[in-house]
Amino acid sequence: MDKGQLLLFLTQVAVVLAAARILGEVFRSFDQPPLAGEILAGLLLGKTVFGQIAPGAFDTLFPNDPTQLALFDVTAQIGILFLLLVIGLEVDVASAWRLRRQSFSVAVAGVLIPLALGTGVAWIAYDAWSDGEVPKLAFSLFVGAAISITAITVVARLMFDLKIVKSDLGLLLLSAMAINELLGWLVLAIVLGMVGAADHGGASPAALLMIVGGTAVAAGLATTFGRTLTTRILQWFDARGLPNPSTPLSFVVCLGLFCGVAMEVIGVHPIFGFLIAGVMAGDHRALSEHSRSVISQMVESIFVPLFFAGICLHVDFAARFDLLQVLVITALSVFGKFFGAWVGTLGVPMPAFDRLPTAIAHMPGGSMGVLLAVVGRQAGVIDEQLFVAIVFASIASSLVVGPLFTWSLRRREALNILGLFSKQGLIPALEGRDRYSAIEELVHRACEIDPGLPESALQRAARAREETMATGIGGGIAVPHARLDLLERPLVLLGVSKEGIEWDAIDDQPAHLVFLILTPRDDADTQLEILGTLARGASRPESRALIQCESPAQMWTQLQGMLRPQED
Repeated sequence: MDKGQLLLFLTQVAVVLAAARILGEVFRSFDQPPLAGEILAGLLLGKTVFGQIAPGAFDTLFPNDPTQLALFDVTAQIGILFLLLVIGLEVDVASAWRLRRQSFSVAVAGVLIPLALGTGVAWIAYDAWSDGEVPKLAFSLFVGAAISITAITVVARLMFDLKIVKSDLGLLLLSAMAINELLGWLVLAIVLGMVGAADHGGASPAALLMIVGGTAVAAGLATTFGRTLTTRILQWFDARGLPNPSTPLSFVVCLGLFCGVAMEVIGVHPIFGFLIAGVMAGDHRALSEHSRSVISQMVESIFVPLFFAGICLHVDFAARFDLLQVLVITALSVFGKFFGAWVGTLGVPMPAFDRLPTAIAHMPGGSMGVLLAVVGRQAGVIDEQLFVAIVFASIASSLVVGPLFTWSLRRREALNILGLFSKQGLIPALEGRDRYSAIEELVHRACEIDPGLPESALQRAARAREETMATGIGGGIAVPHARLDLLERPLVLLGVSKEGIEWDAIDDQPAHLVFLILTPRDDADTQLEILGTLARGASRPESRALIQCESPAQMWTQLQGMLRPQED
């Protein structure tokens, strides 16, 4: 590689990254996923627009030279691998297991129903959609997997913006979609193994057994022994005072590389290795929210924009756009996942109001749908026309989920949050110095307010919920909560810690305001309404003034200002 090729590569990266980041932030400012802006940047800079308007200039900036193409392709491949690593970090196996009845029902139905629909339609349309070089079963399963997978990152970001990510509904959705993604990538790994086996003389039963068995064993080890061992290693780093987050970041990246190599050895795409490496390192006891955020920001600010913009540079989306195929794939993806998740909610006990937002949350394909399309195209499973259809469906579903999900939550009746507090439940100076002692103090005060509450049971419930997922929502606020059968009406208490308590918040800031939210077991609507109101009030000056209050009377005055109606 000469200096001219290196200079051109650096120019390509600078132009593509700048355009992708700018358009991504524009879309984010309108509460839309940055993915759409990054894809749009690739369309504008690629063959679809720039290549048609100024073909000479396009060929100069993005020449069809093997070396230049390889340089940018390697960068894109790094983006794929690290994106899967970050997604694996979001898979909370412990939470999914604790909520296994609800999350498995929603996740399995949310995958199997659209998978069956997509596979069936692709099987019927095989002659029209495929060139016949890929085995019919592998092709059909791939289309089904691309249609059925849900983008956990899109929904997690949406719930974070709505301040409900720490709610019970948020925990259920993250758990169900984590299982959804594992199942989807498991199917993809098997499909790619089938294609690879066919390319080397045919997919023999022994080869398929090796692929399926190896993939299943790898996933099983990752979620059990591998996760436990990785957690202990990361905790050992922390106990020794090694630099954080640089040490865990280096370890997690190396783990991804080793797992990728292991997957390649057994005939599975290395991308699956990075996913399971993320799963192994995803225990919140091992990686703090802050460390996780640092890793995610590094990937999402550099590699991901380059990857999603880069995949569109050399594909003419206008020429490859088949309206009928796009409509079919989009309808299957959106309505198939919605219907599947809806059916899954019917099989478990959950509040009726949560069924609709749960089903809507499973609609977006987002980065996962696009990623599967890229991997399928690179492996030769699908052509550019079907690639365009899957990418369009993934983006379209991500754009509509935000307004629909927000609407589904706002259907709930407005609640006067102040009526759930009492002055006796306001503590101006918490004695606890860690999150669990602070929770115990607040629970004890709740039982003084209502002597009929079983304190030991309430303590266990609040602690178990906190261990499942830390409830620090950032901005100096923590919202521990619990449900109880004997509770007749919701009760909210507030304790202030002037020094601050470490609560594993995503912004790595200590919690000064600790709201304990107690609700009846069958009342989910109130919890979401409380969380939303508290989150909105956190930006008001009264929330900061609460920290300086010396008496419950002063706290009550500031609390009224913090929780006043939004129109004020």
